Order: sequence, then C-alpha cells, then structure tokens
Amino acid sequence: MLDKNIEGDIVELGCNVGTTSLFIRKFLNEYKSEKKFHVYDSFEGLPEKDIKDDNNVVRQFSRGSCESKKENLIRNFKLANLELPQIHCGWFGKIRDEEYPRKIAFAFFDGDFYNSILDSFTKVYPQMVTDARITIHDYKWEVLPGVERACTDFLKDKPEKGAMIYDDHVGIMIKK
Repeated sequence: MLDKNIEGDIVELGCNVGTTSLFIRKFLNEYKSEKKFHVYDSFEGLPEKDIKDDNNVVRQFSRGSCESKKENLIRNFKLANLELPQIHCGWFGKIRDEEYPRKIAFAFFDGDFYNSILDSFTKVYPQMVTDARITIHDYKWEVLPGVERACTDFLKDKPEKGAMIYDDHVGIMIKK
C-alpha cells in the first residue's frame, strides 16, 4: 500500500491498548509516510452480542470484554516515543461520518462481534479508494464467528464478494 502510493489515510477500528496501532505507526514512520492515522474505539470493551455471534465453543466473549482505557493507549505511545494517532471515541456506527477520512488507503478491523464489523464496513468501505486494503482480525475463528458472517453479509452485493484472502484468522479484502 505505501510502496504503491495508494491515495488515502489509515484507519484502525478497535485499537484497545494500541498493540496493532504501535505496529502501524512504526510502519508509517519506516516508510516516512505523511498519511494521517486514525484509531477508533469505544474504550468500553465489546458491545452486546448479536445472534450471529453465537458459537458452540468453550471460550466466550461478552459485553465489556476487552475493556481498556484511552489513557492506556496514550501511555503506550508515549512509552514507545511514537506520535499519537488521531483518537476517536465511541461505537463505530455512532461516530459521525465526518470523523472518518474522506479517502482511505488501509483499514484494520478488530471489532470482534458481528455488528462491530458490519458497522466498520459501513463507515469505511464507501471511503476506500481502488486497491485499498482492509485487514480483518479474527476472520474465520470459531470463537468469534460473527466476524466472518459480517464480512460475508456486507460483501454479498459488492464486487469483492468471495474475494477474501485469509490465513491464520486474518482476512484481507482489496477494494475493486
């Protein structure tokens, strides 16, 4: 994406304490990229489950799981001596459209539940430029089946239908 000079900014939906955010920031620095980096999180943990999140495995996540404070994200960036991304607080679907970049080159989705991933697509997909990428964490993981279901449902009438690439619970979609 950076070596192909794809237009647009970088977004991460579901940043938690910033583990992936730190990696993305370091990557942007390594390429001396001037792309803006935005992160989005409720900082309240996971929302309510949808029926499409139901599974039959022992490990379960529920409302409030993965909760972290915005201050933890900020502290981790300061400890790493890295520039803070633009931080947007709230549930993805309720964050105003104006808080999402007009053009997006890369997105990382880590919403864990069906509605969070669906909201992520709804907000980000229309802003994605041709050849932009979305990386989706927990794709095809039996513990969080809502992730794959949301991808399938959202993309069913899009040109990218059936074009998900995946490995080790990470899915990738390339905008056509």
